[in-house]
Formats: sequence, structure tokens, C-alpha cells
Amino acid sequence: MAQKKMPPGISAPRAADCYRYVLSRPEVDVCMMGVRNKEMLRDNLQAIEKAPMTPEELEKMKMIGDHLYGKPRVT
Repeated sequence: MAQKKMPPGISAPRAADCYRYVLSRPEVDVCMMGVRNKEMLRDNLQAIEKAPMTPEELEKMKMIGDHLYGKPRVT
């Protein structure tokens, strides 16, 4: 399967951003992460120590997911 491209002008979120997104959702109780090295572990731990994402950050992550998985955006 060909890899889909990010929306124009948007860079791909880091894994740490994705963990923070998941942990910002009230219906999620547990998030498991895998790491390849100490730097990745450090980045992920710093991300989950931050406050939950703002509504704007959550919307951006949702827009990226909808674009990549082919869900139409309703405006």
C-alpha cells in the first residue's frame, strides 16, 4: 500500500505528539508506547508530562488523521 502524503503545509506529527493526542482523549485510560532508543523514550516521557492538548491541537491531529485515512471533513 502506498504511503499517503500529509496535507499541504502540515508536517507529520512526532510519535510523542501522537501519544499526547491519545492521552488527551477522555475515553482513553491506558496508552502503551514502544521506543527504539533513549532519545525517543525521553521525548515521549516529556510529551506525556505536558498538559492535555488544546482544542486547536486536537483539531489539527484529527484533521491529519482524517486526511490520511480518507474521512471527509465536514465544515
